[in-house]
Amino acid sequence: MKLIMETLKLSVETLEWAASQVGSSLGELAQKISSKKAEVIERGELTAPQALKFSQVAGIPFGYLFLDRPPEPRKQPLADFRTSAVSTPLSRDFFDVFNDIQFKQAWYRDYLQGEHAAPLAFVGRYAKSKASAATIAGNMRQALQVSDTQIQAQRTSQDLFNLIARQAEAAGVLIFRNGIVGNNTRRVLSVSEFRGFVVADKFAPVIFINGTDAPAATVFTLAHELAHLWIGESVISDVAAASDHRQERFCNQIAAEFLLPEKTFIAAWNELNDEEMERIDRLRKHFKLSRFVVARRALDLRLISLDTHDEIYRLTLAAAKKKKIEGGGGDFYATLPIRNSRKLTALVSSLAANGRLGLRDAGNLLNTNPNNVLTFHAKQ
Repeated sequence: MKLIMETLKLSVETLEWAASQVGSSLGELAQKISSKKAEVIERGELTAPQALKFSQVAGIPFGYLFLDRPPEPRKQPLADFRTSAVSTPLSRDFFDVFNDIQFKQAWYRDYLQGEHAAPLAFVGRYAKSKASAATIAGNMRQALQVSDTQIQAQRTSQDLFNLIARQAEAAGVLIFRNGIVGNNTRRVLSVSEFRGFVVADKFAPVIFINGTDAPAATVFTLAHELAHLWIGESVISDVAAASDHRQERFCNQIAAEFLLPEKTFIAAWNELNDEEMERIDRLRKHFKLSRFVVARRALDLRLISLDTHDEIYRLTLAAAKKKKIEGGGGDFYATLPIRNSRKLTALVSSLAANGRLGLRDAGNLLNTNPNNVLTFHAKQ
């Protein structure tokens, strides 16, 4: 006797929404469910097993597929300062990353309050101020104890990022940089969606940097997000050079001044008579900074065109992607503290090793197997 499988009739609009949650189209997802029945699935006709598989692949609750229309968009947890014309709508990847960072931040804030920690004076220091970008950048350098000499002594963009991140964490800011959702290598974050976000908490401020961006660009993004902390803003950023948001442009100016002071840069620029690209390359060597950072500073001072800046960014991103492909995978235990904040990872692993924090809780905080927490601590 042949078993007849009942066919469910589901809303195509809802199925299209579900597919979009993993950056896919309905047609692409239908092919994954059943290449032979893809056209039927695209019409909203699925068997129960196909619908279950669909929900699993899309990563949404099974019951959502039976809605006549997609659920209301989730409210954004932070002010959205991204450039609306070019930014990709926030996806489930962003919200899952934000939820994870918020969970870590809440735990860390509770820990600090249990230790009777004092609020950080620099968070929101210029919230109601008309101070210039140069003034704020100068205060950032002073608070983080970062000098021109230190910046120009770094050999690579990665070294410079590490320097600024290390000093920021020493001052009390948790810095997370990750190119995937948690430890899920199948869920790669998109730079077109967001470059980073910052939560300006007085006790436990956090900055998240999208690690899929080029290292040279993440240096600028980190300085940009630090500027938001000093102004006291919790926002989602794309750090676009041509941002249509006033505060984003101001934080770009602060970041540029923080990395390369205007007076120093202008003096060096005016000594050269080369074309734009040649000047940038010569100043890159002179200041020992990346081509992207030099170009970003030149753009901020209106010394080069936006087209020149964007071309340099495209070349920078392409070179970084090529290097990543050629370099292969990395050391898990070296990556763990980068994804989860070096400061937070060291604290969690230490508390777990000393029996002051349960291993399961420690594993949840660091998105890894509890045993890996102890192994990481032993390697330090």
